Amino acid sequence: MNNTFYFAYGSNMNPERIRQRIPHARLVGKATVKGWRLVERQYADAEKAVGHTVEGVVYLLTQSELMTLDRYEGYPDTYACKIVNAHLDEKHSVRAVLYTLTDAKRKEREGKHYPEDYRLICSMGAKARGVRDEFAREGDERHFGGRFAAKGVSRKVEPRKEKEEPKPDEWWPPMPVLGDGTAKG
Repeated sequence: MNNTFYFAYGSNMNPERIRQRIPHARLVGKATVKGWRLVERQYADAEKAVGHTVEGVVYLLTQSELMTLDRYEGYPDTYACKIVNAHLDEKHSVRAVLYTLTDAKRKEREGKHYPEDYRLICSMGAKARGVRDEFAREGDERHFGGRFAAKGVSRKVEPRKEKEEPKPDEWWPPMPVLGDGTAKG
């Protein structure tokens, strides 16, 4: 069975969101994609941009799981798939699928802001995974706990201090990655 690495940079960073969609997705770890940037177009989008980076997480998915994710992401009408180098650290990277809005959807959604619930789910996911939170807005602290619980996201996440190391993931152990970018296990 062929497995595929998937780079998540929006709501699928959220542990509960990915668990609802792809229950057996295996977390590989935090990652950075160079030469791309995050853009707010009603929902998260990544577009090529020299000198920029997008932070997110990499999951290992089966082909069946990737097909399920395609349906959630609206592939191929809403999002297209690109293969990118997702850098796990300075020495290790994997070739991963990244979803990016189609040209038609970019034009349609240009200038539209995130729905508040979506933005909060993304922000919570970034905090839970220990990646830069580009979704946060002033006053979000009041949402972590009460409002998320009503929307099916029950885990309260406390903001991390700048230099604190991320806590181990509670749902999936990270997959060991070999030097050639393949997952072991």
